Amino acid sequence: MIPALLFFFTVARDERVRYRRMYLYGFCYYFALYMTALHWFLNLYPMDFLGVTKAEAVALVAICWVGLSLLQTIFAAFVPPLFARLCRTDVMRGRCFLVPLLFAAQYVVAEWSQTLTWMGVPWARLALGQINYGAVTGSATLFGSYFITFAILLVNGYLAWGILHAKHLPVWRLSAAVAAGVLVLQLGVGAAGYLTANPEEGEPIVVAAVQGNVGSDLKWSADSRRKSYEVYTKYTAEAAAAGAEIVVFPETFIPDRLTARTDLGLFVTELATTYRVTIFCGGFHVDEEGREYNAVFAVYPDGTIDENVYAKRHLVPFGEYVPWRPVIEFLLPLLADIGMLSEDLAAGEDSALFDTEHGKIGALLCFDSIYEELTRDSVGDGAELMLLPTNDSWFTDSRGIYMHHAQARLRAIESGRWIVRAADTGISSVISPDGTSHEDQPAMQEGMALYTAYARGSITLYTRIGNLIVWLAMAAVLAVPAIEIIIYVKKRHQVA
Repeated sequence: MIPALLFFFTVARDERVRYRRMYLYGFCYYFALYMTALHWFLNLYPMDFLGVTKAEAVALVAICWVGLSLLQTIFAAFVPPLFARLCRTDVMRGRCFLVPLLFAAQYVVAEWSQTLTWMGVPWARLALGQINYGAVTGSATLFGSYFITFAILLVNGYLAWGILHAKHLPVWRLSAAVAAGVLVLQLGVGAAGYLTANPEEGEPIVVAAVQGNVGSDLKWSADSRRKSYEVYTKYTAEAAAAGAEIVVFPETFIPDRLTARTDLGLFVTELATTYRVTIFCGGFHVDEEGREYNAVFAVYPDGTIDENVYAKRHLVPFGEYVPWRPVIEFLLPLLADIGMLSEDLAAGEDSALFDTEHGKIGALLCFDSIYEELTRDSVGDGAELMLLPTNDSWFTDSRGIYMHHAQARLRAIESGRWIVRAADTGISSVISPDGTSHEDQPAMQEGMALYTAYARGSITLYTRIGNLIVWLAMAAVLAVPAIEIIIYVKKRHQVA
């Protein structure tokens, strides 16, 4: 980030550079960032499962990749002009050394804002790139993933500031000291979080996440159901023989409604009773008012299907529902038809925990896992173990599945919970509260992640305080115009 920060710090304080040009600079920066982070959309081609032509598939991939990148960029690009406006206030002119801190605060707020509406997809958050470094990501246990973003920006920001002022030795030294201090603080907090995660605290449960490798290009065909029955029966038997108490199947591993009378319900019930395991699986659920949900069901060894159903809370735009449907159908009918469902699904409204003999178990479905507040909500309601059925087969073996898996690892660290992740075509795994991923199943292969997880009731600091770092960053940004207004009012009063 240092080259970009050197540029932004220079032009933001140059009053000859207009704000619309600052927006253009921000647009170029963020568009490059999102086009890179979302390049895995290319792996959606040729979209055979939608029954479209190759030309239509190219158009859809372009709309998804370029369109989503543009949508993210349009709003994120306001960060540089706002940054420039604040840098040119009297408050900041007299406190230039705080420029990197101001930029870091703005960036954090902008990154968090991508979780707020259907248009925001927080896929490029900086913490994801640090997921394999426990001494860094461990700080999310205490302060959340935005603390990591803030630390990255401060370290890089003050290194850039030091470079800009290399001829002024006192400023250079102070900048280097601040960068080093933030780095040491981040590593210290991260190490503390990582070393105190205590993954084996709680009640042990042998769990299995089954990966049937029946992707979206197959599961909707009539011939695939028999294959799915065979592969999920095979791995359920193996899991039970290995001592598994809970078996997790992926999101809509067989796209059907699950009730005591449907073929899917009868199949899962027979597996649970035959092998004496509790099975959690994805399927469709219709409530009394006729609304249909993408859901997680629990089927117990005695053959009962839990009346409680978890409904996916954050639906995939254009996959499970079409936002602004009349407008989209008029302007981009091809995009409106990209989903494989004839009607929009409804979104769930609460954590809907399963009260089992193994404790209270929470669930997330696929897209849910990239929004930290949903996991925090479940744990706050008492979830002692989290399950994550997902369908990443759309991404094949692209970077998309690894980035999505990294999101789940961040959620485990933040929440202090074991997460059992079952994916149709990968990556299935059992993730511990320190972010370690166990028994990862390779993409595009069938298999099973079998491991001992722990149901636990301890609460992390992050679960208690939430995204406090975001609110502090927001307060820091708002403090600049607030102080500027106070100074202006005082001057006017003195003149009067």
